[in-house]
Amino acid sequence: MLTWVAWADPLPANRPKTWAQPVKLEGVPNLYRISDELYRGDQPSPQGMQNLKKLGLKTIINLRSFHSDRDEIGGTGLANEHIYMKPWHPEKDDVVRFLKIVTDPKRAPVLVHCQHGADRTGTVIAVYRIAVQGWSKAEAIREMTQGGFGFHQTWSNLPRWIRKLNIDDIKRQAGIQSLPEKAP
Repeated sequence: MLTWVAWADPLPANRPKTWAQPVKLEGVPNLYRISDELYRGDQPSPQGMQNLKKLGLKTIINLRSFHSDRDEIGGTGLANEHIYMKPWHPEKDDVVRFLKIVTDPKRAPVLVHCQHGADRTGTVIAVYRIAVQGWSKAEAIREMTQGGFGFHQTWSNLPRWIRKLNIDDIKRQAGIQSLPEKAP
C-alpha cells in the first residue's frame, strides 16, 4: 500500500460525477465503481477477494502478465479470468475478450485489475467507456490519465493506442450491438 501512495495521482478537486467513483474496501486498494456491472482496482489480497465476494462480485479479471490470482481467490467461488495484457504492446484481442466478459450479464459484477490498477486497467476501462457507454475517446482518455488512479506517463503509448483503435471493429468482434446512452 505504501508504494501505491507514493506514486498515486491526487484525485482532481473537480472530479466529474460521470467518472469512476471511489469505493473503500479492505484488501482492494485503488478500488473504483465504473457501473453496477464493473469495478476497477489494484491487485486484491486474499481478504480483498473475500470482501469482493461479500460485495456481490462474481468475476475477477486479472490483466497481469506474470501473476495468477489462484491463491488470492482461493475458495471464494469467484470466477477467475486471466488476460495476459502487456502494457508495452496491448493487443486488440485482449480488449475484445475483456469486453465479452464484462458485457455478459451472467458474469457480472466484475472487477478488473492489474498490479496497480492504473495503466492496463485504465486502458481496458477507457475502451469499455467508449465501446459500451458511448464516451468520446478524448473523455475516456482524460479519465484514464487524470482520474487519480496513478497513471504512469511511462506508458504514454496506451492513450495513443486507444486513439488509433477502430472502435466499430472492436464492438463487432465483442458482439456489442448498441449503446445504452451517450455520455461525456
